[in-house]
Amino acid sequence: MIALFKPNRKVRRQADDWVRLARKIEDYRKDVLAAKDLALLVQLREELEEKLKDPDVSASSLESSWGKLEPQMRKCGGSFYPRTFWAENVEMLLVAAIIVIGIRSFFFQPFKIPTNSMYPSYNGMTSEYFESAEDAPGLAARAMRLLAFGAIRHELKAPTSGALGFSPEARPVPGRKYFLLPTTKMRYTFYVGDQPVYLDVPPDFDINPVLSEFLADGHRTAQLSNGIRILRINREARVGETFLSFDILTGDQLFVDRMSYHFVRPKFGDPFVFRTDNIEHIDEANRGKYYIKRIAGVPGDEIEIRSPALYRNGEPATGARAFPANAAQEGNFPGYITVGPSRNFPIPRQSGNEPIFVPEKGYFALGDNSPNSADSRMWGFVPEGEIVGRAIVIYYPFTRRWGRAQ
Repeated sequence: MIALFKPNRKVRRQADDWVRLARKIEDYRKDVLAAKDLALLVQLREELEEKLKDPDVSASSLESSWGKLEPQMRKCGGSFYPRTFWAENVEMLLVAAIIVIGIRSFFFQPFKIPTNSMYPSYNGMTSEYFESAEDAPGLAARAMRLLAFGAIRHELKAPTSGALGFSPEARPVPGRKYFLLPTTKMRYTFYVGDQPVYLDVPPDFDINPVLSEFLADGHRTAQLSNGIRILRINREARVGETFLSFDILTGDQLFVDRMSYHFVRPKFGDPFVFRTDNIEHIDEANRGKYYIKRIAGVPGDEIEIRSPALYRNGEPATGARAFPANAAQEGNFPGYITVGPSRNFPIPRQSGNEPIFVPEKGYFALGDNSPNSADSRMWGFVPEGEIVGRAIVIYYPFTRRWGRAQ
């Protein structure tokens, strides 16, 4: 008995779908349909609707009625029936897009760490240098590294034979992100003999570790005929040889909780993301960006850096692992450092280590990698209205930092 009931229920749901679609055709196309066609469509739809009201109607009877209705729907349906792929799916795609935008705007926003100002808590883009092409991971390992760490290979081959060199001047050039989206890249110029070879990398990528390896054999300054200064190294490349090979590993990608700060105030020690549009003393070149730092001062706090430690209201700062770790210069935590007097800083100070009083609706932001972080020491307080949310989880890449944001 149960086996007979389930198929009948399924058929009833299908019949109900036919009725709703026929109604939609009537409502949207009744002003353009011939009166005879519309009347027959309504008649066949009502016939099926009446049968659905009967709890004992057979599946075969329903199938017979929608078998008569379907050809008339096909005749009158226009873009509603029979439905093309786009007609079938565009509404679903739009709804999905609206849901994603809503979640991103009000609940959880993905964010990618571009620089290493928060290292070692979070990584920005890093590099792995390979001494030779033979040292670089093979095709299978390269694919795995791409999936697990977002590792993108960069290789330069010698177009001719000659001594290797590098020009320290870089310039922005147009490029592509994900092979499609327009973006800006930084172009560095290497030389094989006198012939230039170009390397384009993301603008936030720190190329210095790669250059340290590349120039490790020592260099001397030379001058080309066109006036470009290059650094020559004590190594030559043969035509077709890979003379530079390294991977750029993606920065940590995390989700930012945009909801909590609507109900609770940002907490001392939170890793937080904020906009830079209305930070008064930040450089114009850095406006319109999103930064991630750690809250090192909330309204009413007295903040002081006694290198390498941070003090809050006269006591060593606690509330996040980075504070005591920096104070002890534990592992890769370098310790906090002061900066000298700045004419841009909104609070007059005679020296870089005088206490800083955090005003109402302002927050003091510090990077965990203090010597390599541009933060509130340079451009002042983050206005409350610029705060986007709190970092909660690192979802990619799959490293030891994967999981809850510290």
